[in-house]
Parts: sequence; structure tokens; C-alpha cells
Amino acid sequence: MDLDKYKDMSRDGFLFEIQKIALKIEDLIDEYGVRDDLMSLMIIGLIDDIDEDNQQLKAIWGYNLRNREELNELFNFANESYKEDDLDIDDLIQGLGISLN
Repeated sequence: MDLDKYKDMSRDGFLFEIQKIALKIEDLIDEYGVRDDLMSLMIIGLIDDIDEDNQQLKAIWGYNLRNREELNELFNFANESYKEDDLDIDDLIQGLGISLN
């Protein structure tokens, strides 16, 4: 059995499942009628090594934005909220009214 081929099939299967979830999210957006009030950016991908020095991202992506300004707002939010060495769930949900107690 070629284990690399199995690994590729498993990774492709994962991305296919992510794509199904992304389509369900789009359906929910329409079902609740919030598309005109929504800002979203989703990128979920797997990094594949091409060779020793190069990598490739296989990704499922989508966005719901009205203009580039909203895109920049999401970039700024991600940049400001990302803490490379100090990811804390309390910081991530602060202000959302969610309690883990």
C-alpha cells in the first residue's frame, strides 16, 4: 500500500468535509437573512511540502464583504487579536458574553 497516496486521500477528504461545512454556513447565512449585515473571511487549508524549500497551501476559502475597507477591518482584527506565544481562550472570547464557567 502506498502510504503517501493514502495520506493524500485522507487530506483531500478532510478538505472536502470542510467544504461541506462552508456550504452549510452559507446556507445558514441565507436562512437567517443576515448576508447584508455580515462580514466574514474563512481560510482553512493544509500545507503540503513540494520540495525541501517550497510549500503549497491547499485551502477552502470564502468571504462575505461589501468592500475592501471591510476586508482591511478583518485583517486588522486578526492582526491585533493574534498573539503568537500567548493564545488564551479567555482573551479570544472576551467581550462576546460567553462564559466557560
